[in-house]
Amino acid sequence: QLAKKIREKFNRYLDVVNRNKQVVEASYTAHLTSPLTAIQDCCTIPPSMMEFDGNFNTNVSRTISCDRLSTTVNSRAFNPGRDLNSVLADNLKSNPGIKWQYFSSEEGIFTVFPAHKFRCKGSYEHRSRPVYVSTVRPQSKHIVVIVDHGASVTETQLQIAKDAAQVILSSIDEHDKISVLTVADTVRTCSLDQCYKTFLSPATSETKRKMSTFVSSIKSSDSPTQHAVGFQKAFQLIRNTNNGTKLQGNTDMVIIYLSAGITSKDSSEDDKKATLRVINEENSFLNNSVMILTYALMNEGVTGLKELAFLRDLAEQNSVKYGVPDRTALPVIKGSMMVLNQLSNLETTVGRFYTNLPNRMIDEAVFSLPFSDEMGDGLIMTVSKPCYFGNLLLGIVGVDVNLAYILEDVTYYQDSLGSYTFLIDNKGYTLMHPSLTRPYLLSEPPLHTDIIHYENIPKFELVRQNILSIPLGSQIITVPVNSSLSWHVNKLREIGKEAYNVSYAWKMVQDTSFILCVVVIQPEIPVKQLKNLNTVPSSKLLYHRLDLLGQPNACLHFKQLATLESPTVMLSAGSFSSPYEHLSQPETKRMVEHYTAYLSDNTRLIANPGLKFSVRNEVMATSHVTDEWMTQMEMSSLNSYIVRRYIATPNGVLRIYPGSLMDKAFDPTRRQWYLHAVANPGLITFTGPYLDVGGAGYVVTISHTVHSS
Repeated sequence: QLAKKIREKFNRYLDVVNRNKQVVEASYTAHLTSPLTAIQDCCTIPPSMMEFDGNFNTNVSRTISCDRLSTTVNSRAFNPGRDLNSVLADNLKSNPGIKWQYFSSEEGIFTVFPAHKFRCKGSYEHRSRPVYVSTVRPQSKHIVVIVDHGASVTETQLQIAKDAAQVILSSIDEHDKISVLTVADTVRTCSLDQCYKTFLSPATSETKRKMSTFVSSIKSSDSPTQHAVGFQKAFQLIRNTNNGTKLQGNTDMVIIYLSAGITSKDSSEDDKKATLRVINEENSFLNNSVMILTYALMNEGVTGLKELAFLRDLAEQNSVKYGVPDRTALPVIKGSMMVLNQLSNLETTVGRFYTNLPNRMIDEAVFSLPFSDEMGDGLIMTVSKPCYFGNLLLGIVGVDVNLAYILEDVTYYQDSLGSYTFLIDNKGYTLMHPSLTRPYLLSEPPLHTDIIHYENIPKFELVRQNILSIPLGSQIITVPVNSSLSWHVNKLREIGKEAYNVSYAWKMVQDTSFILCVVVIQPEIPVKQLKNLNTVPSSKLLYHRLDLLGQPNACLHFKQLATLESPTVMLSAGSFSSPYEHLSQPETKRMVEHYTAYLSDNTRLIANPGLKFSVRNEVMATSHVTDEWMTQMEMSSLNSYIVRRYIATPNGVLRIYPGSLMDKAFDPTRRQWYLHAVANPGLITFTGPYLDVGGAGYVVTISHTVHSS
């Protein structure tokens, strides 16, 4: 059921991407007879055409798209933007959760909808962004970048090399593997992680951040450059990585050398010969499958012809010229040499290094991992596809989707107390897990972390291998209590046992690169469902939005708008069939009146305003506490010490006294006092001290389950 719901959401976005792709490809056919070249620059849109939109959290125009251009765009470049407007506007209206839609052309035009002023300093090069690179070259790329910082490299040249290395880092993503080396008399790797010394590392945001710090710290060396040593290490890293993992058939391997190409004066020919011998030998072990790209660093506009010839020979692996015989009959994959100077636009040159790699014309949708939306805010993921006219690559179409919407069924999954669910991609990276903050509340970009770090229990390694290799399956493992996870212990009922079972059931979400897994901690506790209840005749239901209801006797309870007349009921996102819709829309007085009427309706005739089936019974069941609280309020000797009383249910219903206005994103079921009580049924649990969100200073909470044994 759950996998089907997620698949249906992704299918909606795949349909949008396919529709946009068809329009672009059809527009290109039309462009050949009557050119489509009109530009609508994002930076010149008058403010009067735009208004603030909560979905994008910025000013946009929902009727037009606009363009940002790379420096290399010519005036006759194909631009379907104006043809796309009506289709893109229609997609936005009919698909919740969609954010930005765009077409990014191979000629350098980036068209985005809805129109929005962004990145208006200088030109914009979308073709060196990970989403573009991974869509037009979806095969995994194993990349080693070597930066030459020997004595003959000037400060200016070294700065060009460092900037170029940063551009390469920012153009790749988790599907690729990367290492950065520096070479002078010796070769150095990034020291921020031990594994970088031996293997290439998946290019996650964390790895790229560490490598970027390493690149920034490169200083000029006083020693001459030993080119051969750099290549020796680069090939060694590639070979170790290949031996350590199962290679997909179409992995591209490439060494990128940023160098001045200067060899020692005394033994220049020997240096060159030694370098090409290393390349020839090492590449033969890898069936000549590694391509070399060289970038010649210009010195004040001057560079020697000898140096350029050497760097070209390295790229073309021209070892015969230096008297080094070929060790294998397999042909080499020739790379290219390009000159860089201070005026070079690195994003448009080095950032497009992948154009040297074979284009396998893979016409498949690519799903990115979650990242921060740089134009608006919040977390998004991209679904993208390449556009072709015959064999000609036109560019890519992409749709950015709100992560909170895509993942709401996983985030708010609730079946039984002993179960939970997680979603990973086909490499094992985690998109959602109970120990992660819910996407709606996340402000930091997520760390792309392998599921093994969240399901950190003995024998899970084997389960992980099966999850990634079998599309549909299940497996049970036994875990000793002393090496269990905290949220597993919270779900255990029979205290005192030495071990417990964890059952994993998973399914590949069809047409995507994601796998959904449902985990059950056994033995499972059967959960009884509340029967249909009626509300207590004396109790009046008051929804927590006192600001909308204009409560005459409202007051401030510490920092919260409150009332002493009666408790209030808050429905958190988990109470709704679509939590995302509830969180992303403002509540109106009319909606609140609809909730109240439905929840207090004993006749069961009023239509459900989008709540989960069991929510009404939970509201009615908790109404029985009202009279008791009101009596306690008058009689209890502890009133001076009690900040508030509340009761919360598994579906996120919160009844609270004094009745208080709560933050919409508040979720009682994720609070420590709730989790502690559920983990210890029948016991009084004590949580805190912690700082109270309502302004009462440091508080402690005493909580207890309401359960039938």
